[in-house]
Amino acid sequence: MREEQEVLVSVVVPIYNVEAYLRPCLDSLMGQTYEKLELLLIDDGSTDQSGAICDDYARRDSRVKVIHKGNSGVSAARNTGIEMASGKYLIFVDADDGVHPQLVELYMAHRRSGGTLLCDLTLDQEEQKREYATAEMVHTETVKRGSFMELFFRDYINAPFNKFYVTDILKKYEVRFPEGKSLGEDLPFNLEYFRHAPEDFCILHAPLYYYRENRDGSLSTSYRTDLFEIQQESFTELKRFLEDMDVWDEKNRKIYYGMYWDRLYLTAELCRTYEKLHKRMIHPRDLRLKEILRSPLWGQIWKECERSNAANWKRRIKAVRQKVWELLS
Repeated sequence: MREEQEVLVSVVVPIYNVEAYLRPCLDSLMGQTYEKLELLLIDDGSTDQSGAICDDYARRDSRVKVIHKGNSGVSAARNTGIEMASGKYLIFVDADDGVHPQLVELYMAHRRSGGTLLCDLTLDQEEQKREYATAEMVHTETVKRGSFMELFFRDYINAPFNKFYVTDILKKYEVRFPEGKSLGEDLPFNLEYFRHAPEDFCILHAPLYYYRENRDGSLSTSYRTDLFEIQQESFTELKRFLEDMDVWDEKNRKIYYGMYWDRLYLTAELCRTYEKLHKRMIHPRDLRLKEILRSPLWGQIWKECERSNAANWKRRIKAVRQKVWELLS
């Protein structure tokens, strides 16, 4: 284990106005059983006490490095962390989340699996109190690139904080988060990384990352006027990746078009509900539902759903509802 402990791992934490959650997050990182870490805390122009909390931890532990910068978004903050990272491996942790004390140790124990390492996420913050595990107790699952859409469907692909990245790949191929986007920035980053990473994926089935859901959770924060366009951009990027990686086959197409339809439907449903609740507060020019429902994209994706046998009875019900909404809008 001595040789393993000599490998430096970089932990990048983008931080913006999270003083209420920051100390528990940093404590979970400082308490890692694997100690050869550099903690890169990127303070993205916080206006609360987040920056001061970061400086406090840096004074107490030489592994902590703090970068204070003007506010430019989470993507820019993560990119700053990538550029500063000197570890052989890199992980991202959001400042309002937490991690199991053996997260890095278990990643390191499985790093020679031959696949890109992923871990399970859990929403249960109480999981942090569970007893320590051992590498032998963690169930692993190997998934081939040919089953990429299965992984996407199971929510392993989008998030940057459930992955153990090879820093050299990020730097050699200049894999960076697209800046200027506040939603949908994670997928293109990960797809570009997967173009150069090992083809297989190794999932560590253990609750190692504690994800805090949207702290507001309201319709106001879940709906965006550009959500329909973001879905189109994301699925266009995804299809290009599948084609380039030569896995645009029957199995992946079926999942792809089924999920595409579901995301379009969810977008319309959110828009319809939001505009109904806020009708008196929205200027007529900002109403999007009619435009969304009359897009030719619905017909195109539904046709592909039928061709790929993804048009199950649940989606057929959604298709009827979409047509009704279109007639009533």
